[in-house]
Amino acid sequence: MKTLLMFLLVPAFSFAQGFGDYIAENAKQVNEDFKLDSSHYEEFKNYSLIMVGEFHGTQESASLVKAISALILQNEDTVSVGLEIPENQMRQFMQTPNDSTLSLTDFFTKENTDGRNGQAWYDLISYCNSKPNINLFFFDNFTSMEVQNRDSAMYLSVINQMHKHPESKVITLSGSIHSWLVPFNNNPTMGNYCLNDSVNFSANAICSINHVFSEGTMLNSVGNGLELRTIEFEESVYSQSVDYKNYLLFYETAEPSQHNCIFYTKEVNHSPEIKQETF
Repeated sequence: MKTLLMFLLVPAFSFAQGFGDYIAENAKQVNEDFKLDSSHYEEFKNYSLIMVGEFHGTQESASLVKAISALILQNEDTVSVGLEIPENQMRQFMQTPNDSTLSLTDFFTKENTDGRNGQAWYDLISYCNSKPNINLFFFDNFTSMEVQNRDSAMYLSVINQMHKHPESKVITLSGSIHSWLVPFNNNPTMGNYCLNDSVNFSANAICSINHVFSEGTMLNSVGNGLELRTIEFEESVYSQSVDYKNYLLFYETAEPSQHNCIFYTKEVNHSPEIKQETF
């Protein structure tokens, strides 16, 4: 698990200065309630696609998506928010979007095997549905008869949403690897497909955010079924460079790296399974 975490959390940087110095000079603090301000909007305003990657079964990335969508709506008319969920598991909700039908969807009534269908994603969907200017969609729609692979299907769902709402930025929430801007194990990711699409995306129009943390808990699976796992605190350049408990760090490299933004939280908290009173 430790090896997996380090592989996914450490980006490929190439700065003339030290990375710690870059963090100290450029990190933008995020309050504990994750409310963002005009300085954060200045960073996000030129992006048409903002992809937030997570370890499934955690809370913070979903909270960030909520915060970014609220920030955009303070400055723009609409925003689209997409989650890594198959549309066919959300039919009841899509036909009659309210909390009652959300609780009855195939997605939220099936067994929680990877951490996605927990309270954090339920709360995010409920929030988005309560805002008339948020266009909610679900993009994990792979069928082998239609496209090459799962990530290409995700990419096509994102493009379809952009065409439906061309005036809106798109925010996605998915597992971290899907949001990579480079291939994973020589296979294109959703983010990599988008990055290589010069028809639908102008240069520097894509923001890929990776969640980095120092300690906490997550409820997910790494091959042994759903487990509550604990991450012991370990000092790193992310925790040492600034005193902020949470921050965003935007960066660019000469060549695309896995991500171009870090969302650091000192703590990560697991997303509990759906509360019984929700149903």
